Amino acid sequence: MSSGIAHSNKLQIEIDENWKEDEELDYDKIAEMQYMDLFVREVLRMYRSSGRASTRLCNKAATVCGHQIDEGSVILPDVPSIHYNVDLWGPDDPNLFVPERHNIKRHPLAYMPFGIGPRNCVGMRFALMELKMCLTRVLHTYNILPGQKLEIGMHRREAFIVTPEAIFIRLEKREN
Repeated sequence: MSSGIAHSNKLQIEIDENWKEDEELDYDKIAEMQYMDLFVREVLRMYRSSGRASTRLCNKAATVCGHQIDEGSVILPDVPSIHYNVDLWGPDDPNLFVPERHNIKRHPLAYMPFGIGPRNCVGMRFALMELKMCLTRVLHTYNILPGQKLEIGMHRREAFIVTPEAIFIRLEKREN
């Protein structure tokens, strides 16, 4: 976000239009922020937070696309390959951060940051609301700017949760 000042500015304009400091920040105000929703979706497409949340056990032997899957096998979708697939996420390069790509209707299995189906993440709606509320509060008060060592990039550690090793940003108080 610190390297995408245009995205940050667009979010701040939307936040300022939808929320005044003397008002309570609630679900309805967050729900009205359309660009915020697109932005968060793109963040979760490109930088998933969970590496193994969608793991399942095969309860019956099956052949899928010519591949034998034995009963008891662990099944784990390759979410990064899906989220970066040009056939699913084109015509823009899927390696580029383009929130507006979420305005286009995609295959229902093209986007699965919280898993998919009846066993998807039970906390999905809560997590999305918390993320949007936190982002709204931070961007209402601060500008997010590149920090030192930004050119190093973001290296992630993956266990059950995917976390960055370090985040190189600076916060600058906004003059509202």
